Amino acid sequence: MNVDADLDLLGVLVSRRDRLLEVAGVLRRYGFASIATQLETAGGPRLGVVRSLADRLADPELASESAGERLRGALTELGTTAIKLGQLLSLRPDIVGAEIAAELALLRSGVPADPPGHAEATVRETLGADVDTLFAHFDPEPLASGSVAQVHRATLPDGTPVVVKVLHRHVRRRVLEDLELLDALAVWAEAVSPTAHQLRFAGVAADFDRSMRGAVDLRDELANLQRFTAMFADDRGVRIPRPYPERSGAAVLTMQEMTGHVVSDGASVRAAGWSPDELATRTASIYLTMMFRHGIYHTDPHPGNFLLTPGVITILDFGDVARLPTSKRRELEDLVAAIGSGDPRASTDALLTITDAPPGTDAGEVQSDLESLITDHLEGDIGSLDLAALSRGLITVVQRHDLALPAEIALVLRVITLLQGLAAHIGADIDLRAVTRPFALDLARRRLDPREAFGRALRTGRAWERLAETLPGEVSSLLQQIRREGGADLRLRDPDGIADRVVDGLLTAAFVLSAGELVSRSVPPKIGSISVPGLAVAGFALLRYRALHARTGRGPSALARLRLAERVIRSTRRPSSE
Repeated sequence: MNVDADLDLLGVLVSRRDRLLEVAGVLRRYGFASIATQLETAGGPRLGVVRSLADRLADPELASESAGERLRGALTELGTTAIKLGQLLSLRPDIVGAEIAAELALLRSGVPADPPGHAEATVRETLGADVDTLFAHFDPEPLASGSVAQVHRATLPDGTPVVVKVLHRHVRRRVLEDLELLDALAVWAEAVSPTAHQLRFAGVAADFDRSMRGAVDLRDELANLQRFTAMFADDRGVRIPRPYPERSGAAVLTMQEMTGHVVSDGASVRAAGWSPDELATRTASIYLTMMFRHGIYHTDPHPGNFLLTPGVITILDFGDVARLPTSKRRELEDLVAAIGSGDPRASTDALLTITDAPPGTDAGEVQSDLESLITDHLEGDIGSLDLAALSRGLITVVQRHDLALPAEIALVLRVITLLQGLAAHIGADIDLRAVTRPFALDLARRRLDPREAFGRALRTGRAWERLAETLPGEVSSLLQQIRREGGADLRLRDPDGIADRVVDGLLTAAFVLSAGELVSRSVPPKIGSISVPGLAVAGFALLRYRALHARTGRGPSALARLRLAERVIRSTRRPSSE
């Protein structure tokens, strides 16, 4: 039991006891404890008792609903933070399972609008002026209301039509309080539950915390609008709403009102002057460009977030934006390149690296599943790779072996899957391989680019340099610890160099084993298929062996070495006072 986690949780529970009681009541009614135990894989018979008790305490009218339906209902009733958490978990089938993820994807964030006058008061408090001063017209009746904010039509003094997004009253305070409770619960759960620890609940909660803090500070969405406007400045086929920073703040965002046909089905797409195939192809290309070339992307390719005019797609709602850091992009490139090359072992190594696989993971079984995945989705070279099918397959493999993808990569795979779902929703009849092929090829080309290879070599060299710098100190610390804890006296008397030769032998063996491991795993950078670090370490092994052989040839006889070894052993057994 982690005492610090217990104390932190206790402090938060006391300070947020009213909200905790409200949450506990809702979760009890929906039988949440029973749902949670279905996600726990290492609890044994004890969890069966918990599930049975939870089912008896739950509302009988809800007993016939599935776990996913009950969880969705509970999160909806708990409000903004819980709804957003459910939407996030719907993107993580590797954590909650495919069935619950599909149910959570149905969560709707619509909530009743604030009473009349509240939006105007928030504008005045945030921008320091009344709506009559800032706008020629401000419609007091909201156009739409979501879990975080509501949207009003307005007109600028120069006649420009705009929409004004206004946070719900007190939503920021409520969200921050919920986040404090959620963070403490996640840290505690990770400390007491092997499954929560394996799935990195604290890390998921931290990612959600950052996302929600951005959602309740509209300056983040303002920055996103500016960033994506610049990103697509040269693409006349993509429109992003123009923000007005002088009429925006932490709780208010003013942006250009966009017009166009709402995407609802294939008929609505055709009415806007598009064919479903064209829209699916263009949307997938836009999103893959965001992810793999810019490293920042809109995370919700939902039909409601698009408006269409002939030849132009307008993307709405930039409150949910994610980044794909360079390090994670490289890990994903390694995995795609390994699968694209048809190498199950390299694919397994890449996946286990990405997921930071726990001890006990059966690499052989993972490799077997990946080999099946490659057989099913690779027809020839990497150009035939279907990234959408690959994404679904990888999520299945990860879940089957109780692995956990980093949030950055899990979200990328989920968005790729959603793009295929959008194509199906509007009735597109296309093979997304035609869309994803250029990006798969681009990933492969980057792996072969001499500049990328040089950069990987530099990073590998720095890692070896850091190892060389830190290893002597770490070994020294280890020896000191052994000595402090009553280990053998390591100050050997070795006038004829026996200990030197023993050390040389151990080093030579270590170099040989390391070289074999590096070569077998094809650790980059490589010449052809041969690992350069593996060759270098093999060279060191050869030099050490030659030095050891030369020194042995000049040394004392075997009998003399045995006698000397006996004297050394006896000397280490003498009392320290000698």
